[in-house]
Amino acid sequence: MPARVALAFAAMYFVTGVSTPFLPVWLESRGLTVGQIGLLTIVPQLVRMACSPVVGFEADRRQAHRSLVTWLSGLGLAAWLLLAQAPGFVVALAAMAAIALSNAMGPLVESIAMVGVRTQGHDYGRMRLWGSASFVVANLFGGWLASSFGNGAVIWLMVAGAAATLCVSLLLQQPGAMDAVAGVRRRLTLADARGLLLIPNMSALLLAAGAVQGAHGMFYAYGTLHWQAQGIGANWFGVLWAVGLVTEIALFWWSKEAVRQIGAAELLVFGAGLSVFRWTLMAFDPPLPLLLPLQVLHGLTFGASHLGAMHVLARIAPPDQSATAQALYALVSTLGVVVATAIAARVYPSAGGMTYLAMAMIAAAGLAAAERMRRRVG
Repeated sequence: MPARVALAFAAMYFVTGVSTPFLPVWLESRGLTVGQIGLLTIVPQLVRMACSPVVGFEADRRQAHRSLVTWLSGLGLAAWLLLAQAPGFVVALAAMAAIALSNAMGPLVESIAMVGVRTQGHDYGRMRLWGSASFVVANLFGGWLASSFGNGAVIWLMVAGAAATLCVSLLLQQPGAMDAVAGVRRRLTLADARGLLLIPNMSALLLAAGAVQGAHGMFYAYGTLHWQAQGIGANWFGVLWAVGLVTEIALFWWSKEAVRQIGAAELLVFGAGLSVFRWTLMAFDPPLPLLLPLQVLHGLTFGASHLGAMHVLARIAPPDQSATAQALYALVSTLGVVVATAIAARVYPSAGGMTYLAMAMIAAAGLAAAERMRRRVG
């Protein structure tokens, strides 16, 4: 099962690795305006936030985690094909909404992975790292394809990734632990889902995770543009992104030992603290020699906090509500990024790099929540 879950992560993140940098460029090549492209970016985030908890709850209620991953990946493939042929904005918007709904498979795959960690001792990090590695490969391959054959070619790379995701989903298995639980418990209700938020430490965990992940909003939206404004050459952009991802992959490779030696809650606190440090320094426009080690910290501000949150979530959430809990985590992480990006969009035009101080304040709120959670969980 670990190899199959790793393949699922790789296939999903390959699509993300192509679409994140190249989808806006492709949409522009189709004649869409900047405003329309912005709307096509925002609407899917709203759809995903609304749908992920519902999909997670249904997966838990029906004990149909694997089959829902297959159905959603099939929807994703159909939506990418529709987008590739979209004659105008309205059809493109419908396709992007369907793609966003299909992305609700992510928390389901995470829940399948964490059941294996909890019941069979699988190494989450060594499954998840293939998603990060695939993201890097997709970035590089997408860049080569666009430069060799034009921006119009990258859409078919996204279609191919969606097709691979569907194929891999057929290899996944419904975790045995979930089947066993289904045979001895009553059918889940909405009251059970609401009760997740009342579990001790759940609210603190979600607040911490949402704030720390959300604090990356300025970097994701304007980081590369600000490097360009600082006069850093475009040839360094890919290197700086790659440094952070390589660190992230290394952490995931050693994650089992890191959780054992440091502790899951402590990793979340560690990542939150480094996030405050990283964004504070970024506010003062560090030169390239300092940017490289600061980018190394990305593997920790994202990786350590995500890794810690995953393991704490698996510890405190009921086994029969794992997908719902994962969907809540995905919801707060996405919401955090949306809110932080909105703040950055308002502040960055006038404040420039000092906008990172606002991200440091968001991360500090996450650090306070993580430390409170750590004291209780520990």
